[in-house]
Amino acid sequence: MLRARTPVASDIEEAYDIADTERDPEESSILKSEGRRIATCMERLGADRASAVRQAYVEGLSYEELATLYGVPLNTMRTWLRRSLLRLRECLGS
Repeated sequence: MLRARTPVASDIEEAYDIADTERDPEESSILKSEGRRIATCMERLGADRASAVRQAYVEGLSYEELATLYGVPLNTMRTWLRRSLLRLRECLGS
């Protein structure tokens, strides 16, 4: 009887409209907590390193673009990002 009342979507747009996309309170709380942890660890990197990490891994800038943007050699940018990721992993692991 319950299945009979559930609307059936004929295409993907209708399926999305029918789907419950709201997060439950527990999931929202966990995501906020993780976000705060990441933000805290990013602050420990320093402004230029944190910005470079965001631009590389969130915005999708290449190492070459970042090296040009920050005015450093390409290998220096690679080192910045590698060391920054290691520090983030260490910070988030503790």
